[in-house]
Order: sequence, then C-alpha cells, then structure tokens
Amino acid sequence: MARSVLFFSFIFLISGSLALLYVFGFSRLFIALLSLTTLFIVYLLFHPRNQWLVANRSRVDGASVNGRLCVALTFDDGPDPEYTPKLLDLLREKDVKATFFVVGKRADQYPEIVRRAWAEGHLVGNHTWSHYPLFCFLMPGRLRAEIERGTESVRRSCGSPPRFFRSPVGLRHPLLAPYLENAGLEYVSWSIRTLDTFTANSSVLAQRILSRAASGDIILLHDRLPRGTDAMLQALPQVIDELRERGFDFVLAGPREDTRGTLEPTTCEPAR
Repeated sequence: MARSVLFFSFIFLISGSLALLYVFGFSRLFIALLSLTTLFIVYLLFHPRNQWLVANRSRVDGASVNGRLCVALTFDDGPDPEYTPKLLDLLREKDVKATFFVVGKRADQYPEIVRRAWAEGHLVGNHTWSHYPLFCFLMPGRLRAEIERGTESVRRSCGSPPRFFRSPVGLRHPLLAPYLENAGLEYVSWSIRTLDTFTANSSVLAQRILSRAASGDIILLHDRLPRGTDAMLQALPQVIDELRERGFDFVLAGPREDTRGTLEPTTCEPAR
C-alpha cells in the first residue's frame, strides 16, 4: 500500500511539473520553484513552533486535559546583573515560579544569580553558550559545543544539568534534533511572543499578553535586553495580578528535576 501511494505521488509530481512547465516556461518555473523552496527553508529554520527539524513543546503539559488554567512565564538571554535580581525579587513577592533560559557564558559570569533562581524554585534551561545570532548556520562542531558548554554551565551553577533547551530567537538547525537527543535535552518554544525587545511601553507589553493569554500558553519574555528590561518589570505585576483574577496559575515550562534526579510535578497538573 505504501509503495503504491509513493508511486502515484511520484507520478502526480511529475505530471504537475510538466503541466507547470508547459504553462509558464522553464525560466519562470525555475524561479517559482526556487522561491517556494527558499520560503520553505526559511519556515523550517525560523518558525518557532514547527516540528519538522526538531520536536518541541510550545504549550504546558496537561493544560487541555484537566480544566486547570495555567500559563508559563519564560525569560531568555540572562542572567543580567542588574535586571535579573530585580525580576527574582518581583517573582518572589508575587509567589510566582518561572523558567529561565540562560546563556552559558553569562551564567559563568554571574553564577550566584543562576543559583538563586534555582534555589527559589525556578526552572533553569540551556540557551546555548554564546547566543550566536546566526545559530541556524553553525558548523556541526560549533553547534555541539554551543549545546554542551551551555549544559555544563547550568550544571556548574545548579548542581544538575538542564533538561530543556531553547535556541537563540527560536532558530532551528538541520542537526539540532540528534544533537539535543544525545545531550538529553528537550526543545521548548513558546505560544506567545511578546516582542518585548521592540517596545519600551509597559502598558502595550501588558496588553499583548493579557489580550492573548489562554490556558497552557508559554510566554516569551527577556530578563536581559540591550536597552534594559524596565518595561517588562513594570508590566509584569499587572499581568500576574490580572491573570490570577481570571483564575490562572503560574507554572514552569516543564518538570523540574532536583539534585537527586527526582522530577517535581510542576506542570499544569491538578492540585494534590
């Protein structure tokens, strides 16, 4: 049956190509096919939730099966010596647990901040060693090093290696899936991109989250930005308070493993 489907699909592809060649001519068809191929490659590399190159979670486990309302706050690119401690203070005051995807070389610069995040019950994930902006074009050796060195940095700070990974800007790489599997890492993307990198208006940022939030969302924010994270720190109390009024709980993006290797039930599960 599978061979028959493959055979007829191949025949259909050839017939369709010949028909397009007759209608458009070779040069136009070539340009059209090249454009479509380029768009498909861009989609594979840049779309944060596509599953083609690497399986990933973009929503919190359990949110759709037990009726509990929950969201996960995630923060990328830190730690930052000024803004991450302020964020941790805010989260502790609000009794909210969050997920931090840390850049390895920054975690090695400020290990005490990463240790504090872990000690206060937050989840710490691997955001590569250097946050290389053209992550999707890395050579295999550099890709492996970015993953492994990021993992080792988290292990040094937290006492145990991370279980979750997020690449810079959510970029993909053709070899990412096997390398993550070898490293024992699961890819986490997001369902709400707040675009906090492009706004300094805290009200706008808050509304971007509050107008879209649904149970199971993983929300992308940053605790380190070139122009600072003041807008995020100003918007977050309003976001937390209003979502709680709607009945939402704040959970981690995935299970948290303690130093003994025990998984703590921190996903969107019923209260016990």
